[in-house]
Amino acid sequence: MKSKLKVYKASAGSGKTFTLAIEYIKLLINNPTSYRNTLAVTFTNKATEEMKMRILSQLYGIWKQLPDSDDYLERIVKDLHVEPSFASKQAGVALSLLIHDYHHFRVETIDTFFQSVLRNLAKELDLAANLKIELNDREVEEKAVDQLIENLEASSKVMSWIISYIQKNIDEDKGWNVINKIKGFGENIFKDTYKANRKEINQILLDEPKFKEITDSLRQLSAKFEKNMSQCAATFFDCLAENGLSVSDFLYGESGVCGYFIKLKKGIYEGEELLKNRVCNAMDDCQKWAKKSDWKPGNTMYDVVTNTLHPLLVDTERMRSKQVVAYRSAVLTLKHIHELRLLHHIDMEVRSLNKEVNRFMLSDTQSLLNELMSNTDTPFIYEKIGTQIDNIMIDEFQDTSIIQWKNFKVLLLECLSKENSQNMVVGDVKQSIYRWRDGDWRLLNNIEKEFHEEQIEQKSLQTNYRSCKNIVDFNNAFFQEATQLECADLESMDSIGEQQLQKAYKDVEQQVPPTRPQEGLVEIKLLPKKDYWDETMRLFGENVEELHAKGVPYKDMAILVRSNKTIQDIADYFMLNHPEVTLVSDEAFRLDASFSVNLIIDAMQVIAHPDDLLCKSHLVKAFQKQILHNNLTDSELFIDQEAIDSYLPNEFIHAIEELSSMPIIDLAERLFRIFQLDKIEGQSAYLCAFLDQMHRFFSDNPTDIDS
Repeated sequence: MKSKLKVYKASAGSGKTFTLAIEYIKLLINNPTSYRNTLAVTFTNKATEEMKMRILSQLYGIWKQLPDSDDYLERIVKDLHVEPSFASKQAGVALSLLIHDYHHFRVETIDTFFQSVLRNLAKELDLAANLKIELNDREVEEKAVDQLIENLEASSKVMSWIISYIQKNIDEDKGWNVINKIKGFGENIFKDTYKANRKEINQILLDEPKFKEITDSLRQLSAKFEKNMSQCAATFFDCLAENGLSVSDFLYGESGVCGYFIKLKKGIYEGEELLKNRVCNAMDDCQKWAKKSDWKPGNTMYDVVTNTLHPLLVDTERMRSKQVVAYRSAVLTLKHIHELRLLHHIDMEVRSLNKEVNRFMLSDTQSLLNELMSNTDTPFIYEKIGTQIDNIMIDEFQDTSIIQWKNFKVLLLECLSKENSQNMVVGDVKQSIYRWRDGDWRLLNNIEKEFHEEQIEQKSLQTNYRSCKNIVDFNNAFFQEATQLECADLESMDSIGEQQLQKAYKDVEQQVPPTRPQEGLVEIKLLPKKDYWDETMRLFGENVEELHAKGVPYKDMAILVRSNKTIQDIADYFMLNHPEVTLVSDEAFRLDASFSVNLIIDAMQVIAHPDDLLCKSHLVKAFQKQILHNNLTDSELFIDQEAIDSYLPNEFIHAIEELSSMPIIDLAERLFRIFQLDKIEGQSAYLCAFLDQMHRFFSDNPTDIDS
């Protein structure tokens, strides 16, 4: 019997990694050497490491029958119908084989797998053996743009395109320097969408007559739409004038239905500001146009609205909604069409640079293999990796791109054609986060369309083993309601998108294990715009201290925010107001987030410029309040400017001349001791990192404080 593809749709905390590890270990229990023919694919190096450690540790636990592996052993015994002693013995054999043949333990990232395929095809692809793989697309592309600009000739087509682009920017008051914009837009050459369509794009855009024809038609399309909208707005206001009406005569004035035509007149053709609730209500009900006192048959307002204005609004909105997508596309295309013409030449320049230094872009791997598969025997390509693959397991499938899936699907179909092959994908469309690198969650959402019905078996993991019951209950209620509201908005605008969303959140409701107690807290606060950030910081501090007072360790708390800049602001706030709280974050570990580093820099600035009163005041406040914990107010500290030096260490104030002549590295260490920065826990690591950065800086720059 041919094999089936198992598709596990797993929400957060539902045991996705557990399921993947179980399926892998089951293969090893049946046949301890099956790891040689099994490929497990994840998306990050960290996930790869976690999966490998999970499999190895659980094999050891099953072998030794440790309590931590009871859940795994119980599930394996149940699914395979074997005795625990047999599973334990096989786990020991498999673990020994894996450790002694670790090279064939193929749990790896999707990029690693396809790189191994590529390297084994080096001869067929005419690639050098010592090929260097480049990860940094942006750096290579920026060099290519610089070289392209540098080598331009005055009479070249590319020069004329760039001049046209510059002229367009000047006409729109955007400045003449377009190099950074070209570099930013040029990164599109590494995206799968461009690679899949570059031949067609270049055929059209590099042909001058075709290019002119397209730009002319796009301008005509956008101009026609704008003219139609302008005429509708003019008809509305002409009607008001002819009947002696003004905007103020209508219900809500400019903020009511009249605002729709006012915005059209101003050239605003889309967005929430255009189609407000009052406008939608006015389309559904004529009475929403006017005040109750004016809504009588025979009244001018009544007759004009029912006979002319209401039909005009309905017709205008019908026309606008049908044409606005094409209009928006035309405007965006015209906006970027000059950069689009340059992509081919940037692409060629990147290829030329790569050839010179024997370099291959990691981002080109998928498209190159895809092209190769379309013209040759696909199984042969995968056989070149040196082993036969019978079982495939793909984790985080919702982040797979279309071209990655095309390359994988061929191998997967090959495996499905074999008897007793075990193949599975695991994912959750609600956790798709890689759209920026062409991840397409719709692949998982519609995976049943990729295979015949008898080839696929879908399962849903609905129990949340991670979160407390109150958290799960809140999420169930919130996302059901949010999905309904979003689908209601999408229904008229994007019926296909609405269906996709409904399908994605169809199984959103999670269960919790029956033994889970009623625990967990969700609290939502909507803060006013005024003083929003100050109030947010205060609440962060209060909540952290309240939780800690109730016995929750700091290490069990997390603060999630929108941007990296916010992390630095929070780190600064806690350092100043809650110094006992230690934050762990890549952004919080930046040197400019360190109190000690900032104090040392202020002290250096005072040494270099003793008359800088502002910097000296900042140094005084930091030293007195954060190191000495002095309760003096700012007014008390700074009321006597002549006495400000008395608030700084004598060893600093009376030795400024000596300190100014010290080597900078030694000075930083001396200031660390003078200002007693060792009193602040965890700052020595920042000092070491700061010294390392200074060493690097001074290898290429002057060794003085100002630089």
